[in-house]
Amino acid sequence: MTYSSDRLDRIEAILAENARQLVETRQLVESNAAGLRETRAITDSNARAIEAWGSRIEEVQVDTEEATSSTRADLAVRIEDNAHNQGIDRVRFDQLHEEHTQRFNTLLEEARADRQRADRDRALNESEHRAFRETFQTMLAEIARLWQRVAG
Repeated sequence: MTYSSDRLDRIEAILAENARQLVETRQLVESNAAGLRETRAITDSNARAIEAWGSRIEEVQVDTEEATSSTRADLAVRIEDNAHNQGIDRVRFDQLHEEHTQRFNTLLEEARADRQRADRDRALNESEHRAFRETFQTMLAEIARLWQRVAG
């Protein structure tokens, strides 16, 4: 009984650790998503600013091209970094998922083995109990016959 309780405690501890690791992974993914949203917002904002300056673009074209080029390079680097980080996070998530799946399958196999042992032990106990009852009934019948002989 305590063995099953200990196993359940171990299973619950592993599942809690798995849940904690999944939360951490989700937080990393959400952080990367927030970075991508921020980058997209900056890109959208820059595009709107360029449109607003439509009439002045020709006057400040050189300055704007330099600023835009720099901004694009920075954005490209940020997007590339974010994409790279998201790829790393995805690989880590996949590794954790595979690891947790393997742990779960191992626990499931162990639980099934425990169940088979319990079923086998129960069947053995039932067989021993049946044999005891039969022996006891035979002994009671023998006592009853002896009693009838003595009484009769």
